[in-house]
Amino acid sequence: MLGWDDPRPLSLVIPPERARALAGRPGLATMGQALMNFPVSYVHSSGTGAFTDDGPDAPGEGDRFTCLAEVTGAHVQDNRGRRGPREILSFTFRVGDTVFSSALFGNVRMHVPFVAAGAKLMLSGTLGVWRDQWQLKNPSYITLQPAPPQGGARRTPEEHEAAFGAYGPLATVVEVAGGMRAAQKLLSRPWLPMYRRRPGTTTAEVTAVMDRVLAATGEPSEMLPDHPGAPEWPRLRGRPLISFSRALHEVHQPPEEGPEEARTRLKFNEALGLQIVMALRRSESTARSAPSVVPVTADSRYAALTANLPYDLTDTQKAALETIGRAMGPDSGADADAADAAGGDGATTPMSMLLQGDVGSGKTVVALLAMLRVVDSGLQCAFLAPTEVLASQHADTLTGLLDGLGVTVTLLTGSMSAAERRSALLDTVSGTADIVVGTHAIIQDSVEFFDLGLVVVDEQHRFGVRQRDRLRERAPVDRTPHLLVMTATPIPRTVAMTMFGDLSVCTLTGAPAGRGTVHSFVVPTSRPRWVQRVFEVIREQVAAGHRAYVVVPRIDGEGGVDDVASRLESGPLSGLRIGRLHGRTGDKNQVMEAFAHGELDVLVATTVIEVGLDVPEATVTAVMDAENFGVSQLHQLRGRVGRGAADSWCFLCTGVQEGEPSYGRLEAVARTGDGFELAELDLRTRTEGDVLGETQSGSRARRVTLLSLADDADIVDEARRYAAALVEYDTDLSRALVADIADDDQEYIERS
Repeated sequence: MLGWDDPRPLSLVIPPERARALAGRPGLATMGQALMNFPVSYVHSSGTGAFTDDGPDAPGEGDRFTCLAEVTGAHVQDNRGRRGPREILSFTFRVGDTVFSSALFGNVRMHVPFVAAGAKLMLSGTLGVWRDQWQLKNPSYITLQPAPPQGGARRTPEEHEAAFGAYGPLATVVEVAGGMRAAQKLLSRPWLPMYRRRPGTTTAEVTAVMDRVLAATGEPSEMLPDHPGAPEWPRLRGRPLISFSRALHEVHQPPEEGPEEARTRLKFNEALGLQIVMALRRSESTARSAPSVVPVTADSRYAALTANLPYDLTDTQKAALETIGRAMGPDSGADADAADAAGGDGATTPMSMLLQGDVGSGKTVVALLAMLRVVDSGLQCAFLAPTEVLASQHADTLTGLLDGLGVTVTLLTGSMSAAERRSALLDTVSGTADIVVGTHAIIQDSVEFFDLGLVVVDEQHRFGVRQRDRLRERAPVDRTPHLLVMTATPIPRTVAMTMFGDLSVCTLTGAPAGRGTVHSFVVPTSRPRWVQRVFEVIREQVAAGHRAYVVVPRIDGEGGVDDVASRLESGPLSGLRIGRLHGRTGDKNQVMEAFAHGELDVLVATTVIEVGLDVPEATVTAVMDAENFGVSQLHQLRGRVGRGAADSWCFLCTGVQEGEPSYGRLEAVARTGDGFELAELDLRTRTEGDVLGETQSGSRARRVTLLSLADDADIVDEARRYAAALVEYDTDLSRALVADIADDDQEYIERS
């Protein structure tokens, strides 16, 4: 974390056999790994509580369960008349408002002094259910507070000491802590941490291990500078952050006031690591120079296209163009402060801009007008699209809009013939091509531009950071092209600051004038009449000259493309021209073009249609098994319709029952067409690992464990401010703090 680690083995502080066990299945081999294994929740030692988080890891029947509990009743049961042990110690205990039952076998008399009514125990075992009551099987325990002595008598010190016991795996705490007295002291702290369940250990053992590790660690040095001239010490919620050393101790062993200050500092460290990566990228970008872009004039091609557009630009499109224009080269009336706020000074600093807008918000025409500013300045533009279909579609769209303006658009894709490719490469290197539209083929080493002034990247998440920057890095240091990155997936502010912190953000809202309304509905497949109506609407729309998508979650098997297409051809859509499209389709371009040109009425497809396919005549999207898709993905699929003047329909067909969480997600999508609202919902319903890489392995390991992009916007804001100041103050220190974030990890952070 920010350059800190402690690689010493755990065997230095705990018995070697336990160290070997922990280094195995739990994967805790070093002190640094142990200390970075942060608690996920806490239980105050004055009460009772389950040692589990409330998320998807909440335990169920058959899971390991650890808790602080109060014994509510215990009695020895004679079992002589049955098979098995002669005696059983049956007891009940309470965790919060829930009552559990359990039992101990064998020499039960040894447990009687410790497992008694009124005793407070830490218990661990396997959850079960018997007669509709939770049951703890194969319990182990350690005493936290002994049962009150009978008759109100007071115990002698020796009797008090003897009232504490431990049994089973939890007795490991006594071994690791160094004896019963040390274990009692450890478990009497005001807050007891809960660690994520790991096979091969218990949360109580990890607590004892942490005590030994913290004692051996001492006070790690502060990694952030705190002396005159250094950046202002970070503050959150009106208070300065505590030191790293204090945070590292208090997150595992919180004081009476709790762990929040420690968690806040460690969250800040996590956010800061990500923000330093972005701040360094911004610093590197501003060290280069960009070609100057001339102001708009009345006789420019920019002005001509603006006047000839078949529709009026929206207010947000106009505002975006002003922002982009200032960033590439200020108009005579724009001041330097405005240019700096836009992300560059236009004359010397390359623009690095993220243009985000909801589906159908008009990003393509904004990008085209930005490119015309560059073309009017005598420079070339590169327009990168993630697929050949989308690249061809963009080339056709741009060519049509630029008809008569004397702007040359050249297409360059990997599937072109050798002769076509040679011609396109010649146009590019000679400067004949003003705008080169293509796929990854544009960024190959064999492609050379005569004078590249702007790189536009469509659907940024389909490109890696190195891919999107490759053209810029090949340019001379004094001719670095401007960069405009576009996304149709609305991005929550905290995610934009974290994943695209090296880019200025410009946002389009609303939709261009003349678009029809998209009506969205959730269709339970348990209501056959509703499903029937979906296909009646498709037939009605096809009869009116429109087209429809049917989206399925898989290629093969029941519910796959071929299965659904065959059933529709012989059933509710018989007589219509139905096409099939998925990732293994041989000529995707041919199928998409047939659909776009009206040679197909219905396209049964997987999510290959999710990005960019623009068919204004398509007015229906029916998503089958919609519960299998994410919120943002459903919104993107819905965005394939509503691109013309006619009203459109999106049906989210699902087999889940009303009241289930996944059904609620579908209702949320149907309820609003606001992609930014849905993006926030998506952020909250997805795990941080989905966003920041928790489920990845190897070099793509998750970079944060405590930080929540949904809840910690203030921390991300402060980390961004401090990172910028730190990079300006000491670039070498900044690089050292993120040296453990490898280049591949940095790219993954930005692609996630």
